[in-house]
Amino acid sequence: MKTQELLCITVELVEDARLIRAAGEVDLSTAHQLRQELDTARDDGIAAVLDLSQVTFIDSTGLQLLLEQTREAVGTDWAFFILRPSAAVRRVIELSRTGDLLPLVAPAVARV
Repeated sequence: MKTQELLCITVELVEDARLIRAAGEVDLSTAHQLRQELDTARDDGIAAVLDLSQVTFIDSTGLQLLLEQTREAVGTDWAFFILRPSAAVRRVIELSRTGDLLPLVAPAVARV
């Protein structure tokens, strides 16, 4: 029997943006938690940067959430960005061919 992995979300204010970090599984049973944090940022008029580097699994519900939030951002003045998608997230994006539709940003490379 598989133990269900929960979604852990942390939120912090970074300059003029809300950094939302998701860790674990984004699926039918957990996507509403992430939606709530993103909706709060949008309703507050604060840019949202969604860090998905610690997401171990994402299903079509999670992908749909990302697409919905992107449409909301395009239709309003709300800034929404997806940062550092994990291998699991990148795979779903690649398989669904939605990479061009999502606001994926690469972090700046630190100079040595």
